[in-house]
Amino acid sequence: MKRSVFIDPFEGRKGCYHFSSSHQETRQIFKSEKDFIFGINTLALLLPGSGVKIVAYCLMNNHIHILLTGTYENCLAYYDRVIHRIVQMLAGKYGLSGILRQKDLDVVAVMSERQLKREICYIHRNPYKARISSPDDYPWSSADVYFKTSLPSGSPVKNLGTERRREIFQTRLLIPDSYEHIDGRILNTCFVSYKQASSKFTSSVEYFDLLRKYSLEAEVEENHGIHENVTFSDEEMQERIKSICVNEFHCQAISGLHRKDLLRLARIAAYRFGSGQAQLSRLLGIDKETLERIL
Repeated sequence: MKRSVFIDPFEGRKGCYHFSSSHQETRQIFKSEKDFIFGINTLALLLPGSGVKIVAYCLMNNHIHILLTGTYENCLAYYDRVIHRIVQMLAGKYGLSGILRQKDLDVVAVMSERQLKREICYIHRNPYKARISSPDDYPWSSADVYFKTSLPSGSPVKNLGTERRREIFQTRLLIPDSYEHIDGRILNTCFVSYKQASSKFTSSVEYFDLLRKYSLEAEVEENHGIHENVTFSDEEMQERIKSICVNEFHCQAISGLHRKDLLRLARIAAYRFGSGQAQLSRLLGIDKETLERIL
C-alpha cells in the first residue's frame, strides 16, 4: 500500500511493517560492491536510537526491502533517514537525482506470525526471483544469519580509531563498540534481530520450504497491492474475511467480533485485498458513513 493511503492497523502501538521502494525503478541504485556496502552500513548506522528493530532486509540493484518492528511513526522515520542517506550518496557520487523518491514507498503491516514468516522468506527470495543468485549466496541481504550452523565473525569496530572509523564508514555518527565488520561492511549479526524472528519458524525445514515455494510471490504480492487491480467477488471476499477472523482474531465468524475488532477487520480487508466501501458494507454490515471515516 502506498504511504499516502496507508492506514496503520496497530494504531500507534508497536507492530511489524514491510517497507519497500518502488519496484518500477529502472535505474540502478547500487552500481558497485561499495554501493551495496554503503547501503548495508546505512541500515546499521542509523539503527541505534531509532526505536526500531530490523527483522530482515534485501538490497537489490533497483529497489530495497526492509522488515521493521516498532511504532509506525518510528519505522517510517527510520526508513526515511535510510533513503535520505542513500540518495545523498547517489547525488554526490554519480550526480543522480529522482531515484528512491519517498512518495513511492510501499508499506504493508504484518498482522500474524504466518504472514511474518512469509514476508521474511519473500524478502530473502528476491535474488532468486530475479535470477541473480540463490538466497544463501546473495551477499546483500540478511539471509546469511538465518538458520546457519556457523555465523561470520569480523573485526571489532572498537579497535578502530575515530578518524579510521569515519574513513571506513563515511560517517561522523557514533558507532556502537559492539559492531563488527569485514572489509568495512558491518555484519548482520550486529544489527539484524534474526534470533527472535527465527524462533517463529517451527524449524529450519519450514524456513527453507518457504524459500522454495513458488506460490509465495503471489501470496505476498497480493498483500502488498502489487496486484491491486484484481477485484474479488463477494463469495471470494467472504472466504478472505473468514481467514482474517480465524488468523487475526481467533474467531470463526464476524458475528463473534466486537465493534472495534470489526472496524479493524474492515481496514485490513481494504488495504490487504482492495475491498471497496460498498462491498465491505454489504459483507460486514457497517454503514458507509463509518467506513468513509476509517478508510
